[in-house]
Amino acid sequence: MEREKKPSFIIVGSGISGPSLALFLKRGGYGVRLMESYSRPAEDVGGALQIAPNGMKVIRELGLTSEMLKIGTVSDEMIFRNHTGRVLAMIPNGSVSQFGESAVVVSRARFHLLLLEAAEKEGIPIEYGKKFSHAEFPLDGGVIAKFEDGSFAEGDFLIGADGNHSKVRNFLFPNFPKPEYTGILNAGGFVPANIIPEKYSKRGPIHFTFGPEGFFGFAACGNTEDTSWMWWSNIPRDKELSKEEMDSLDDQAWRERILEMHKGWHDPIEKIIRASSTILKGNVHDLRSLPEWGNDKVLLIGDAAHVMSPHTGQGASMALEDSHTLFLLLERSDSIQEAFRDFETIRRPRVERIIEESRRNGNRKKKLSPLSCWIRDRILTLALPSFAKKGQGWMYNYEGIK
Repeated sequence: MEREKKPSFIIVGSGISGPSLALFLKRGGYGVRLMESYSRPAEDVGGALQIAPNGMKVIRELGLTSEMLKIGTVSDEMIFRNHTGRVLAMIPNGSVSQFGESAVVVSRARFHLLLLEAAEKEGIPIEYGKKFSHAEFPLDGGVIAKFEDGSFAEGDFLIGADGNHSKVRNFLFPNFPKPEYTGILNAGGFVPANIIPEKYSKRGPIHFTFGPEGFFGFAACGNTEDTSWMWWSNIPRDKELSKEEMDSLDDQAWRERILEMHKGWHDPIEKIIRASSTILKGNVHDLRSLPEWGNDKVLLIGDAAHVMSPHTGQGASMALEDSHTLFLLLERSDSIQEAFRDFETIRRPRVERIIEESRRNGNRKKKLSPLSCWIRDRILTLALPSFAKKGQGWMYNYEGIK
């Protein structure tokens, strides 16, 4: 896209898609300001996550592969068990030979900080504690983003990259569907390596365990003592926890609740839960489809546009794909508006397919009878190797745009 002067973008962010898009835009010669809702870098941004091979392709485009490998752990295998410890399947977690990159498991906070530090090194203006309020559109063009502290930012276009409960989305489309509770609570935390028995101490696999109710997973996720291994638990519950219930649920009561659900599950699950100094808690949401992702001046990307539950491990990778795809479209399109429209057209089918896949995976974690557990285990034993051959193909392959 040839222009004498490239336009400027205000990015309202709270996670991965904001700083990654800011890096691409800055390198492409666009004006960019990143307005982060966190009051400081990497504040309270949760547990750990996987960057799948498709997401790692974008990391390589950003030139951050070596930095990622310093703070994360390469994951080459997924091991699935039932709660008694019986192995249901062992499948590769992608491969460099097949997909060009490996998967990496990393602390969300450290990954977010890596992206922000890279943005700062590029000279991108970043302001923290900027909670979006609304936007104004002057008659002479451009957009003014207003924030709850009374400050504002001016630019030619606005990008809403502010996560699951996006305030940009709520402002732009107040009557559109909201993220939907999926019937599962999420817990998680970190433990040092000495908590993990030698049988499970190889740092490549991600361990997944299905029980008669709920789900547990754990994996190595970095090389620091406090975030050496991460874990998560999915807890079925008909009604989501309100903010008041979350605030009133103290750490010990929450720990006991998780332990009760995983009582008698195979080693080292109970040991991991007891060893966690802090246990995160939250409701799992998704948003299957929005009628629109933006207009001529504002575009939603990442979880602001497509909220997906964590059951495919693709949320972070979809955010990275979004930032890369949008940048490529901006570079080749005749106008920003055309790029915005093409972005939605190209990205919607892929992300909504993954949202549905995540919802199906989450349904396997609901409460089951003994017979249903036996049937599920048999199905997983037969289906997971097939998924490794076919399912990973469409999910892990990402080549930008043609």
